[in-house]
Order: sequence, then C-alpha cells, then structure tokens
Amino acid sequence: MSATYKVLESDAEFLTAALAQSKVSVWFRLEPDPIGNLMDYVGIVEGYTPESIKLAGAHFVRGRFEFRTYIK
Repeated sequence: MSATYKVLESDAEFLTAALAQSKVSVWFRLEPDPIGNLMDYVGIVEGYTPESIKLAGAHFVRGRFEFRTYIK
C-alpha cells in the first residue's frame, strides 16, 4: 500500500493545514536518500513564522526539516 503525501512549504499551505487540522509529520532530509527519515509524527499546525513551525508545542526550523501531510 502506498501513501500519498503533500510537502508543506508555503505559509498558505501551513495555514490550510492548520485550518483543516491536518496531521503533519516532520522528516529529516538526508542526501542521497530521496525518501527521508521520519523524525516525529507530531500532529496539527499550531503556528508558523518565516523561520519555524509550531507543532504539538514544539518549534521546528523550516530550513532543516520537511513537513508532510498525508492525502486521503
């Protein structure tokens, strides 16, 4: 079974995920691994700035991680 996901990058995408209360996971992106490694399955977006994303009370730096939400 394959899962389809969307990588969240823009403020509009984070706002949409927050309003829809979509669950978001945080991934390390290690080269040359195209899939990445799951860091945490944290939950819904609580806030965002140009530098970070707040998920489940924790702040994650946007430039270091990839944020994914799964599409049903």
